Amino acid sequence: MSTLESLDTRATVLETEFRTELRHLATKADLANLRAEFMGELKAIENRLMLRLGGLFIAGIGVAVAILKLWQ
Repeated sequence: MSTLESLDTRATVLETEFRTELRHLATKADLANLRAEFMGELKAIENRLMLRLGGLFIAGIGVAVAILKLWQ
């Protein structure tokens, strides 16, 4: 076996191992999908929190108005 054939065989083995090892890593597309999914969930959580905060604010104003009416 010549040195050139040996190098070619080694390179082929290394390429195969490299592709096999990197197959489980995330790609840019995977990360973009994950980010989009996360941002969607974050927006949903933000909307729920804003609704709750708005409800608490309105309830607080109602309680304050009721107290002021009863105080007089």
